[in-house]
Amino acid sequence: MTKKIEVNKVEAVNIQPLIKKTMTVKIRGVTPLLMSKMDMISVDNIERKKNSQMVVKDTRSEDQKTKDKIHYTPDGKPGIPGAAFMKGMVECAPYIDGLDKKRVTTSVTIVGDIVPIKFKKQSVHETWGINAGMSKAPKIIRRPMFSDWECELDLMFNSTNISAEQVVNLLNWSGFQMGVGGWRKQKGGAFGSYEVVKRDRKSVV
Repeated sequence: MTKKIEVNKVEAVNIQPLIKKTMTVKIRGVTPLLMSKMDMISVDNIERKKNSQMVVKDTRSEDQKTKDKIHYTPDGKPGIPGAAFMKGMVECAPYIDGLDKKRVTTSVTIVGDIVPIKFKKQSVHETWGINAGMSKAPKIIRRPMFSDWECELDLMFNSTNISAEQVVNLLNWSGFQMGVGGWRKQKGGAFGSYEVVKRDRKSVV
């Protein structure tokens, strides 16, 4: 009796190239930057309200509350979350030929958590707002404001899916249409707009 022997054939597998490149782009603020980081006391009180617990009284001074709205790098420098720039790029993706939100989200990474900024002046911006809750009482909202600011973004991208030129254009469009920080253009304000100053071609590898 003849035995049937099964032979596993090894098929050739073509691996699509993943070409990762890095690039540094300089950003210049067109309008002042407002910061509005939510502090941990406010976050904790929100959770307490959800769980019907007594909220913790905030005993900080107004100056300290304002200072606590600033994002800081690990070495204590004011900065902007890289995710803020990334969010703007994703929202502007449909305006760039050949791109969509999913492609940008999966093909571009901004290196680092908080991007340090340089600025010429730091002050406090005050405007009237309303309290949350039932009272809706008017109150003054104070935010840290940085004028004449700039920063450098380190980006990594898959050049198989997106080009360096598309990345730069996304940033530039996002700076005009979205902005970063508090009361930015995306939120109906006039702060946090920026533009691309230059792209260091030597940094693209």
